[in-house]
Amino acid sequence: MKPRFPALSPNERRSRLLALVILPAALLLLRSVRPEALPRWLPFPTSCGAITGLPCVFCGLTRALHLLLNGDFRHALYFNWLAFPMLGFSAILIFVLLAELLLDCNFLARVPNIPFTRKSLTGCFLGLLLLWCVQVYLAVSQRKPELLNRDGLLYSLVVR
Repeated sequence: MKPRFPALSPNERRSRLLALVILPAALLLLRSVRPEALPRWLPFPTSCGAITGLPCVFCGLTRALHLLLNGDFRHALYFNWLAFPMLGFSAILIFVLLAELLLDCNFLARVPNIPFTRKSLTGCFLGLLLLWCVQVYLAVSQRKPELLNRDGLLYSLVVR
């Protein structure tokens, strides 16, 4: 009987092990370090929201993931609702990588490749634009001052 999934090559096994070390370590680090406590000398102290005045799709995501990992669901939802699907995807990925290593099967080999055509890229762009509009609407309607910058270029056009 032919196996349903190919076995992992040595390089794939190493990459799975590396991912299983890095991803949980990053989540533990994110859980333990408060994003507001990061030093100002980091190369990315301001976000795109600080430049435009409006939050980007991922503005507040680091704080939301930190809060979600510490069990503060309400405040995590306040900062960025995308933390919930991102953490869920991370948990699924950890589970799949662990199962691949334990069973020596390449489950990810069966994931279909998405072709990058003009149509698919336009769909991705429109999806990100829609997510950005939702993020801006939520930040303005719920008065989230930590995600808005009054001195930004687009702030005066959207917020009245």
